[in-house]
Amino acid sequence: MSERSPFTEIDNLLAHLYGLRRLGIKVGLEHTNELLRLCGSPHRKLKTIHIAGTNGKGSTAAMVQAILRESGLRVGLYTSPHLIRFNERIRINGLPISDKSIIEFMAQFNSVIDEIEATFFEATTVLALHYFSNQKVDVAVIETGLGGRLDSTNVIDPELTIITSIDLDHQHLLGETLIDIAAEKAGIIKKQTPVLVCSQTPEVMDVIRKKAQESNSPIMFSNNPQKIIINHCSTEFELDEKQYSVPLIGAHQAINAGLAIRAVMHCYPEMKQTEIQSGLSNTKWFGRFQPLIKKLPIYYDVAHNPGGIRTIRDTLDTLNSKVTNGIMVLKNDKHVDQIALALDGLFNELFVASIPESELMDEQLLFNALKAQNLNCNIMDSIEKGYTYLYDRALKGENGIIFGSHYVAESIFNYFEINFDNGSI
Repeated sequence: MSERSPFTEIDNLLAHLYGLRRLGIKVGLEHTNELLRLCGSPHRKLKTIHIAGTNGKGSTAAMVQAILRESGLRVGLYTSPHLIRFNERIRINGLPISDKSIIEFMAQFNSVIDEIEATFFEATTVLALHYFSNQKVDVAVIETGLGGRLDSTNVIDPELTIITSIDLDHQHLLGETLIDIAAEKAGIIKKQTPVLVCSQTPEVMDVIRKKAQESNSPIMFSNNPQKIIINHCSTEFELDEKQYSVPLIGAHQAINAGLAIRAVMHCYPEMKQTEIQSGLSNTKWFGRFQPLIKKLPIYYDVAHNPGGIRTIRDTLDTLNSKVTNGIMVLKNDKHVDQIALALDGLFNELFVASIPESELMDEQLLFNALKAQNLNCNIMDSIEKGYTYLYDRALKGENGIIFGSHYVAESIFNYFEINFDNGSI
């Protein structure tokens, strides 16, 4: 029998990993802790920064790691979900984990994963921590998946906890109210471990303060950036009378950058402002109000909850967008009624679409759900036709935005010929 190629082997292993999603999301950290123990407890050997929140945690994580890399540190980054390839989730100094490293981990621990019936996210989290430990990173920036309290990443003992903006999302798992969701997110706060928080609603802040007090954890607040200037390719702002800019678009990205700056200054007080700005300038984080064509106002944003939609609205307002057309795709598990409220009056024309044989909601079902909320929209029977429509309208000066899910990224990047991942972010 001939030896299978590494390409076939990694495909088979990833298919097996994805198959673990059928086990769902388990309540508790027992399986993660057991798998870590059998892997030699790699998380005990790591210096980590832990980030939770509804919106902005990925952007904040990307900025933190970019700044730390600029200072010469070897930095691990664990985020989810991926846009195109599984390997994106686990990076060191921007470089995604190799297929070889995934194969080696699965060859060593696959039987254990199956034996304890670990889920996809449990196995992936342990893979990341094991990889970072073996590669001897100086620090690992770890983003939660869902929630925080029972999230598989909550096994780490971080140097710092960061909580980004909290809003309604994944209510079927985290609770129906902001207070419920805040309690889950605040669950990453550890005893006597500093927690850094951005501006939140009073009810959310009360939950975070209470958890911090119970944990005897000092709570720090990130000052709101001032003098924010937004253009079609970057956001400039002032923080503590110092000027910064980041190649991400929107006032919310200035807030996320403020969190990142505070975080690195807390963990590494000797960090120079030039290193901070250089790191921010080199930050890449795709799918966040991302321009798709130079000099044309067409964007892609993964926003899929009311808070994310509101940031799209605010950013469009800041850019003085007069006419905006949108194409929305959503995963099946989203609360369309709440999203519809956030969308009201935002677009001149709104289309819904889907991709066959994907995890996206069927376009007819999405159309019916929005119509039930009295939201005007139309069906785009082919998402590629939608891209062409936005492009033609952009040539006439109208804004276009494709939004709603990570799962449409590959289609977008292929159509607009974007070299998404040339080895580093």
